[in-house]
Amino acid sequence: MKIEVGRITEEGILGQEDIDAPLWELDTEDVAFLGSIHLDAVFRRVKSEILVKVEVSALQRVRCSRCLEFSGREEHSSYYFSYEARKLGRFLEIDNDVREQILLSWPMKVLCRPDCKGLCPECGENLNTGACKCGESIALKKCRQRGENPKY
Repeated sequence: MKIEVGRITEEGILGQEDIDAPLWELDTEDVAFLGSIHLDAVFRRVKSEILVKVEVSALQRVRCSRCLEFSGREEHSSYYFSYEARKLGRFLEIDNDVREQILLSWPMKVLCRPDCKGLCPECGENLNTGACKCGESIALKKCRQRGENPKY
C-alpha cells in the first residue's frame, strides 16, 4: 500500500488493498495463504510522525502441529507503525513492514483445534478420529518401565 505523505492529515486517511498472496512469498510446507491478503489501514499525522494502524485479514490452510492434518484458518491481526515524516520521501509504502510483521507474529505451533489429541506415539494413528489399536500396550509398556506389574 502506497500513500502520498502530503495527503496524510491529523484527521487521518483510510486505505484498502488486496494483495495477491503468492506475491509476498509467505507460504511454507505447513502454511499456505489462500486467495488474497486484505489490508485496511488508517494513516494519521501526529506532529512530526506518521502513525499507521493496519488490520490484516487472510484465509490460510495450515498443518496442525499435533495431528499433521490440514485445516482452514482465518487470520485477523492488527499492526501499528510509526514513521518520522521528515525521513520519508514523497510516498509511504508499508507493504514490506506488514509482510515482516506477519512473518514475525506467526505462532510456533498451530493447532487444528484447541483439544487436538495428536498422533499415537506407537502406531501413528490420528487420535482425533478414534482410539488406536495399541492403546493398551502403551499403558502396559509404561507400567513395566516403572517396574509395576499391572493386573489386567
